[in-house]
Amino acid sequence: MKINMIYLAAGNSRRFGGNKLYSEIDGKPMFLYGLHALEAVLTVRQDTVLTVVSEYSRIREYVEEKKKIYKERMILTGSPEREKGISYSIRAGLAVCEADYYLFCVADQPWICHQTVLELIEKTVDGGYAGGYVTWQDTSGNPAIFSAALYPKLMALEGDTGGKKILKKRSDVCTVCARKQKELKDVDDRRAWKEALEGAGGSSVDNDTKERGKRK
Repeated sequence: MKINMIYLAAGNSRRFGGNKLYSEIDGKPMFLYGLHALEAVLTVRQDTVLTVVSEYSRIREYVEEKKKIYKERMILTGSPEREKGISYSIRAGLAVCEADYYLFCVADQPWICHQTVLELIEKTVDGGYAGGYVTWQDTSGNPAIFSAALYPKLMALEGDTGGKKILKKRSDVCTVCARKQKELKDVDDRRAWKEALEGAGGSSVDNDTKERGKRK
């Protein structure tokens, strides 16, 4: 059994007006939250690997350092055509590693818990489902997991279309309830970022703006 956890950290942050993944929540860059959750899964399940899809230098530098620890279980790849939509980053993550299951996690969901990811993997794999995703009440969200049988459909996605639409057309799919509602909250714009800061009770640092200032 091999499960490829694909961390999508290549978005353009158009609505945010800067690289939101560098912006801090409670003193930590947003991109680290999801990465730390997936690293925790790596330590628990030896049948997992982690593929990070990103073009951003700070994220790539972090992953390169972590590869010294996780060796071949952590993979770094780019998504040069990311501006054309998330489907291009999905294909980039799929192409680097064959697996029995592919789990996708987005980097702008800072509150995702590794326990939720583990439960999603366990329920999908142990139950023999074609896939699964996380929910809160009537809301569906990420992460989402897909069996290798759905690989061709994932590779056929186009533009800014994600894979969950594939799962919603099937009956052999499971769901897992998030531990907290905010796990499904994604930070798409600055208003959502400020709400995330209020939830964390911490201070904000827009590192993307700060770094641009240093370069002037």
